Amino acid sequence: MNQTVAIQPDLEFKRAILGLDAGDLSGCYQCGTCSVMCPVSPDDDPFPRKEMIWTQWGLKDRLMHDPAIWLCHQCQLCSTYCPREAKPANVMAALREYSVAFHAFPRFLGEWMNKPRYLPLLLAIPVVALMIVLAINGTLTEFPKGEIVFRKYVPFLLLDSVFITAVGFALIAGMVSVARYWRGAVAEINSAEGTNVSLLGAAWTVLRDILLHREFDKCTDERVGDRPSYKTHMPHSHMAVFFGFIGLFITTTGLFIGIYFFDFFPPMSQTHPLKILGNVSGAVVIVACLVFMYRRAVDKEKAGKTTYNDWLFVTVLLLVSVTGFLAQFARLADAAGVAYPSYFVHLVLVFFLLAYAPYSKFAHVFYRPAAMLIARYRGARKRAAGDVRAAGGAGATA
Repeated sequence: MNQTVAIQPDLEFKRAILGLDAGDLSGCYQCGTCSVMCPVSPDDDPFPRKEMIWTQWGLKDRLMHDPAIWLCHQCQLCSTYCPREAKPANVMAALREYSVAFHAFPRFLGEWMNKPRYLPLLLAIPVVALMIVLAINGTLTEFPKGEIVFRKYVPFLLLDSVFITAVGFALIAGMVSVARYWRGAVAEINSAEGTNVSLLGAAWTVLRDILLHREFDKCTDERVGDRPSYKTHMPHSHMAVFFGFIGLFITTTGLFIGIYFFDFFPPMSQTHPLKILGNVSGAVVIVACLVFMYRRAVDKEKAGKTTYNDWLFVTVLLLVSVTGFLAQFARLADAAGVAYPSYFVHLVLVFFLLAYAPYSKFAHVFYRPAAMLIARYRGARKRAAGDVRAAGGAGATA
């Protein structure tokens, strides 16, 4: 007996996705070319074909807990070979952007990050916080005299209290947001056929694939066809940003440990290992960001979805590194009038980048590992169920 399922489309959701530069959904006629051409689409749960039809139908709840939208690496091959120019890669990117705002905690911050009119307010928060620190230190209206030393301008203890609060907020907000996504995704998987398995076995493979960029490599090593996708720079540029940011994190963490545990205070020598690591990492991030921006500007619509949120993230990331170098070079040149303001702007941008990470494109740091883990969990359940059937219906695996 056939079972009839009523579909209740969310038309407002569909319009929102279209507003995020998703392309013309009506162009898709479900030929499946996109899923065939995608190098990272799994055989047992291919995408983005089903995501295209779910978006056409306005199935928001299903899409908001779909791991596939985070497994897509935006290599653009699906759009390159789409016979109707329906831009499935743009749809997947738009779904990710919408998902971040949908799961965001608190939700209003997710909405603010997507609207230019809220940018002054988002910037005002770190500006005010740092101005209060300067007022407490007595350096709000005048720069410290003598040698340029940034800790005299902003004491590390006060500065760290601001940034530890910001990062703590971001981590809590990110974990709550991902928990919202996770609950819905796992609930859908557990409601389908499968056998209970452990998530721990998949965690190591997820971490390994992230560090080695194995999925990104598939976009070039396992691609089908030779049409230009205008995204061949993605794997290397993303890896540069990824490891450049890790290098900056190690530099900052090393400096923190040196200050509070070994009484080591900057400025450091230009030949100090931490200084070298920080400078090299910052330069790598700048080059990668410039490549991203150049390709977006030159390739335009061929580069895929381009919205305010896309440009905001790469611009802030670029300016964080640029202002860091500007402050450093101005200090070396003994130009206090440039060094201290540059350092202040640098701190504001670092705060912006970190505190608002769960609401920007940086949110994929939270969502993509979760989606990869969920996908492996789902695959393991299916394989375990198949093994049980092959064994004649023996008890479920633990």
